[in-house]
Amino acid sequence: MTTPSTQFVDVAGRRVLVRYAGSGPAVVLLHQSPQNSRAMLPWIERLSERYSVFAPDTPGFGSSDPLPLIQPSIEDMARAVKQLLDALGIKRAIVYGVHTGAVTALRLSLDYPERIAGLVCDGYARFNTDERQKLLDGYLPPFEPEWNGGHLLWLWSRFREQNLYFPWNTPTMAARLRYPAPTTEKLHADVLDLLDAGDGYRLGYRAAFLYDDPTAASRLNVPTRIFYREEDVLAAHLPRLQNLPSNVIAELVKGGQSALVARTDAFIGEVAEHASRADSVTAVAAAVSQSRRVMPTPHGSLGMLISMNGGSLNASPVEVHLHDLGFPAKIPVGVPHGTVVIAPELPGHGASRPWAAEAVAPQAIADAILAALELLGVGRFSISAEGAACAVAAQMVAPLARASDPAASRCQRLRLINPLPLNASEREQFLSQLPDATPHRTGAHLLDAWNWARMKHLFWPWLPPAAAAARMIDAPAPVRLHTETLEIVRVAALYAPLWRALLAADLALALADFGGELEVVVSEEGERARLVAPLINSLGLVRTKNLNSVTISGEVTWLKHK
Repeated sequence: MTTPSTQFVDVAGRRVLVRYAGSGPAVVLLHQSPQNSRAMLPWIERLSERYSVFAPDTPGFGSSDPLPLIQPSIEDMARAVKQLLDALGIKRAIVYGVHTGAVTALRLSLDYPERIAGLVCDGYARFNTDERQKLLDGYLPPFEPEWNGGHLLWLWSRFREQNLYFPWNTPTMAARLRYPAPTTEKLHADVLDLLDAGDGYRLGYRAAFLYDDPTAASRLNVPTRIFYREEDVLAAHLPRLQNLPSNVIAELVKGGQSALVARTDAFIGEVAEHASRADSVTAVAAAVSQSRRVMPTPHGSLGMLISMNGGSLNASPVEVHLHDLGFPAKIPVGVPHGTVVIAPELPGHGASRPWAAEAVAPQAIADAILAALELLGVGRFSISAEGAACAVAAQMVAPLARASDPAASRCQRLRLINPLPLNASEREQFLSQLPDATPHRTGAHLLDAWNWARMKHLFWPWLPPAAAAARMIDAPAPVRLHTETLEIVRVAALYAPLWRALLAADLALALADFGGELEVVVSEEGERARLVAPLINSLGLVRTKNLNSVTISGEVTWLKHK
């Protein structure tokens, strides 16, 4: 069975994440809201044995950029898929859509029939006026972070209810569903999907709810199958499809998901000869994003943010910026024009896949980043790293700096921002407070992650939480904590092993022979200065005034030229 690949492609000024595999007639899979293309992985794996399969995160879901519209319409969503076909060089494709994805797929086929070899809808919604208004009135409330993390428990309960009632906010006997109770794993996956989309989840959802074209299916002129699984909440909509032409067949499918798969695969086989042939790898490579990529490495894929900033990868200064654990990767501000910035996403963060826990040693992560830089054609570079990622940065330069010729080092300058050279007792105190990322049947793991994200800002986490450890600062904003919590939940079971591995690194030993310019910056005089003092003394660094290279309030900088 083929393992799908993941990549970002540039589509009409937006970044779109696409999962893809296979070669042959082109098939495009459109997920339902608020999921993303992860939900289509079983379909990609199966169909890619015979076809070239592409499953994008539709606009605003997963890792794809939203459309630059206050409220996109289904016509806008369909146009975005057509633009994806353009970017991939696919003239005609077979399109399969689920629920809201089916509405987009049908509109795509109506507006651009010359691009469609065949259409499959799994549950096409035809809400009446009253049903539509009820959905618009209460189904899509704002999703905004609360200071106490209560929005996360609300989200967990919301998805539990969605498996019990439709609409989820109408817990009446008439709305009760005959679905099995959702597993903890399913609820966690559903929650993560909406966390990826954030409050923007409402835009794509609402586009489908607002769409009101009662004759759309009857105007199709492409080969079409509209399937309703017997257990689907939308099965009641089948009789609402009237006056269908001979090329459009709508029917009830009995026998569950396996029957739907069989009927869909059979239809795709019937129309495959009319679809453009493509190689998925070649098609994606031709459209690969210039600002965000997923890079293969010996240990696992890594997502990377890239800012060209008026430069070029193989001819301009390159700054590699490593984010701290549990934070998203970012492009720093204030980088000189002409300097390319690359921000790798640590394992499990952003678009990077989780690695096996035993593979997250600092040296392994460093090797993966170096391999990715090599693939991008990067020669020499500088590194800035924050927090626990300083251990990775140190390993990126250690084997290079110990070469017989120090000038051979590819890293010319290393900046460590708030490193964490903890002693054994500090390290154990820190690790003892980490949240339990194991999904809990009540959603309590979400609140555990939130509380950790908040409290580590208010108390130094390597000290017992007594008065002496208190940080006299404003409480962090809920939006900031939500961003951090999302990364913690995304990293999940890998979060604690990553901390354990990176905190155990010996920075002084790794940097002992570094031959470039070394700078250590801490954000305040007190506890952080005490923490890094042994490292500063070991490396023989000298304190300087603010170098204007990093803007952190109250910063203290040590520098050494070697």
